[in-house]
Amino acid sequence: MNAADAQSRPRALLLAPPAGDSAWIADAARILRDLGFTVQIDMGGPAGDPAADVELVLASAAAGMPAPQMHPWRARGAVFAVVHPPGAAPAVSGAEPAVARLREPVTEAALLALLAGQHYVALSAREAAGIARAIAGQTFGNPAFADELLQALVTSTRDDLAQLRQAGHDLEAVRGVAHRLKASAHYVGCHALRRMAQRLELAARDGDAATAAAVAAIVAPTAARLLSLLASLPLANQADNFQRK
Repeated sequence: MNAADAQSRPRALLLAPPAGDSAWIADAARILRDLGFTVQIDMGGPAGDPAADVELVLASAAAGMPAPQMHPWRARGAVFAVVHPPGAAPAVSGAEPAVARLREPVTEAALLALLAGQHYVALSAREAAGIARAIAGQTFGNPAFADELLQALVTSTRDDLAQLRQAGHDLEAVRGVAHRLKASAHYVGCHALRRMAQRLELAARDGDAATAAAVAAIVAPTAARLLSLLASLPLANQADNFQRK
């Protein structure tokens, strides 16, 4: 992964106090990286720049949520959750009803359920803004070639989304859709979607219906968002601009 890829990926911020109540951090960071996030860990330091793009914030119950940053991050659709120690009675302020609750240990299943339940879309603003340039790069700045690729991507993404929604418990159908979406996401530089589609493909291949359903609940709206972005692209002009730069 190069620096540009890391910057464009969705960002997760993990917050914990300097001592104690942070055993969940390592597992959560590993799982989130596997799901395509760039992870920042703050152990008692500043909670981050409110102007920065953040898609997910996990905070230990002791650290709490960074109130000054929450409003701008929430306005951009960030997901928030407080992580409570085992056996603790989770209590979140009524002033923040959209802050979800997790209990240690933090597992992949819990994180997937959190993301799906909060309607997370695995396509960052930077990735969305870079789709036209990614396609232009894939087609060497050739407008006609770029248009052909765009049309193919629109058709394949529309078909794959419809098949994913209809697949139900047919894991072989899910596996095929996930494999194709993984390739489409690669072409357009949407790394988080590619990683989610890869996880969906592996779960379907392994017969893990529960994980496949959880990941599909994230992949489907993300594919719908990608389809909307692709269908709105005036790509010939974008590719021509790319060639002149």
